[in-house]
Amino acid sequence: MPNTKSISTSLKAILRWVGITLLALTLAGFAALFLMPGDWLRNIINKTGSAALGREFAIEGAIDIDWDWTTPQVSIGKVRIANLSESKNPNMVAIDEIDFQIKIWKLLKAELNLPKLNFTKPKIVLEEFSATKKNWDFPTGDKSPDDRSDFPVIGLLTVDEGKLTYRDHPKKLAVKLDIDTAQGSELESKKDMYKLSGQGILQDQPFSLQATGGSISTLRDTEKPYPLTFNLKMGSTRIDMEGTISDPAKMSGMNAQLNLQGNNLADLFHLTQIPLPPTPPYKLSGRLQKQDETWKFQKFKGQVGDSDLSGDLSYDTKREPGFVKANLVSQLLQMDDLAGFIGATPSEGTLSPEQKAQAELEKASPHLLPDVPIDLTRLRATDMEARFKGKKITGTRFPFNDLDIGFNLQKGVLRLEPFNFGIADGTISGSLVLDGQKDVPQVQSDLLIKRLSLKQFFTDPKFESLAAGHFGGQFKIKGNGRSLAEVLATSNGRISLLMSGGKISLLVVEAAGLDLGQATPLLLGKDKSTDIRCAIGDFKVDDGLLTSEIFVFDTTDSNIEGDARINLKDETIDAEVESHPKDFSIGSVRTPITVTGRLKQPDIGLDPKQLAARTAGAVVLGAFLSPVAAIIPFIELGLGEDSDCKGLIEQARSRSGTHPTAIEPKEQKEGQQKTDPSDTTDAKKP
Repeated sequence: MPNTKSISTSLKAILRWVGITLLALTLAGFAALFLMPGDWLRNIINKTGSAALGREFAIEGAIDIDWDWTTPQVSIGKVRIANLSESKNPNMVAIDEIDFQIKIWKLLKAELNLPKLNFTKPKIVLEEFSATKKNWDFPTGDKSPDDRSDFPVIGLLTVDEGKLTYRDHPKKLAVKLDIDTAQGSELESKKDMYKLSGQGILQDQPFSLQATGGSISTLRDTEKPYPLTFNLKMGSTRIDMEGTISDPAKMSGMNAQLNLQGNNLADLFHLTQIPLPPTPPYKLSGRLQKQDETWKFQKFKGQVGDSDLSGDLSYDTKREPGFVKANLVSQLLQMDDLAGFIGATPSEGTLSPEQKAQAELEKASPHLLPDVPIDLTRLRATDMEARFKGKKITGTRFPFNDLDIGFNLQKGVLRLEPFNFGIADGTISGSLVLDGQKDVPQVQSDLLIKRLSLKQFFTDPKFESLAAGHFGGQFKIKGNGRSLAEVLATSNGRISLLMSGGKISLLVVEAAGLDLGQATPLLLGKDKSTDIRCAIGDFKVDDGLLTSEIFVFDTTDSNIEGDARINLKDETIDAEVESHPKDFSIGSVRTPITVTGRLKQPDIGLDPKQLAARTAGAVVLGAFLSPVAAIIPFIELGLGEDSDCKGLIEQARSRSGTHPTAIEPKEQKEGQQKTDPSDTTDAKKP
């Protein structure tokens, strides 16, 4: 969807000055034939033309007229119009020769009627240096046609070795076109169509294009839409359009079939100025329409990666900046296809060669967080209101169900609101704000995790007893940076996860405490579960450092406590977890479990110092005391105490602002007594 203002104005400029030049030259030629010497006449025309245009106008060749009182033949050589001083090309227009027939009596009716018109080696350079400075702006004003019927009447138009160059310096656009043929004869039964082909550079990206259009007679026919085809290739991007335009003079009334395909939707920014996210290869088809300055891509559908995509999109180029409005839907969304939204690269499914190579690099990298820079130029280029819905999500190890996200981009500030992910029969909802008005963007998140089913995260049959329990929490942080990695490395805020009520595998709990006396039989047989009193993870985030202020997992069998520090600057973790069983058992080694190293691949093991101390104590006792004394270090007396779940939950809630419903189940089973999730009273044992 190019800038139609510039294109339309450029076409008008060409038509305007062709008509004015032909009329002036014809009248001048008649006068020269009867009244003046050729050199003197050229000097008069050149001075008059230069004064009217505000820059040099020159006829440097011969002016020949084959006189006829109704339709004379005129030939004019070496015509040029100088360019602005800012251009590297000295001439805006340079034509080796213009040959035409003209019905002179039609001029009395202010109608330019040319039965034949031929341009030999015309070279036209159109340039836009700024919003207020274009080389086709002349003091005479815009005299271009307002209606299709106002175009000059041209019977047979031919162009030999034509060259058209268009440059938009602010947008880094440069196009060079070869006009191979451009003819449309009213005298022929078959209306020939003009053909354009050429190459160009847009935003430092090379491209090639081909276009065909109806004949000149078709251009003037107000009863029929003007046929137009357009094919463009830029790298892997291909755009094919075929349709009609009802008002070519105003570049309005477009109605065409548009097919888009390429390796990355983000590449379309070079052509449209629409800031689309990086994606896997795509292929989309729909109807392209244009009325006034608004483009519409309607009822499009196709594939992006392994996801289907359909919807409607409009683009108002009259607004400054342009304004995009879109409604997008995916019936079956592959989660990996969304990786580009956070600066990551898809790692599975349909990928381009470049994405496969980048995915391998990211896989080999020790870093986990995406460090792709946020492109502020794109963020500020166009305003946008869009809604994207994924009806069903597949291709992820997490139990995502669906999504509904709104994108509101105004003056470089992107708001994702609403932001709703359905996951594990619950939701992650809230808002995300990316402020790109400053050179270092700021990102702020406020997400509520509500009623996620624990069972949905454990689909392995050996964890089948995980039949109950919901958890929730809040993710509220703010940071500054040019990438997601930088934003998280400077972030401040709080992350909280809460759970009360439900069940969890006793195998997992006891294995975490290395309670071998109870865990070993479970490894050989069917799992069972234990009731959860509460689970709390409350982290303070300070300049990219997550520090656990509460880290408790309290069940009826054990009390697990921990201490964790996660450094998002260097992507490392240093955590220690220790289990305190509440019952008496033999074989319990209460040595803390440690999690250390890089986030992408942490090391999980036992605290070597405490394990060595436990082992040394057993050896010493075994040497000097009875065999019974040797097992004392491995006897757990069941001194683990219940946590104050209610107090801890209220403390975490007050810090994070998490509402109680974030962890309550969606509904109670029939006949089941409703309980307060903050009520941590132990169930009576049978």
